[in-house]
Amino acid sequence: MATSLPNFLPLFLILCYVGSTMAAVHIVGDQLGWRPHVNYYSWVRSKSIKVGDTLVFNYDATKDYSVAEVTQFKFIACNASNAKFFDNSGTSSVTLTEPGQHYFMAQNHCLDDQMVFSVLV
Repeated sequence: MATSLPNFLPLFLILCYVGSTMAAVHIVGDQLGWRPHVNYYSWVRSKSIKVGDTLVFNYDATKDYSVAEVTQFKFIACNASNAKFFDNSGTSSVTLTEPGQHYFMAQNHCLDDQMVFSVLV
């Protein structure tokens, strides 16, 4: 029995490595979803978001909510025009393919930090 443990050790290490590098799916706002009056900065601080992970935004499209990934300058200006990503379908997914700071906002709902956050990947 003592000889079988060394045989499984390499397989165990490979499985641990593969499991730690798999991409995750994060539901933005968890059960609250993407809507006004949620502290998304607290939400994002509670997550470990990495390159390859996907952010899923669930929201009510009938209330003119949307998701835009924008540049830092557009984020500061609360301007979703020419966004890197824009959707207003009610369920939006963004896969983070590059490291760095990513900025998200809802067009017409970003004043007073209502539906905005940024995340360092």
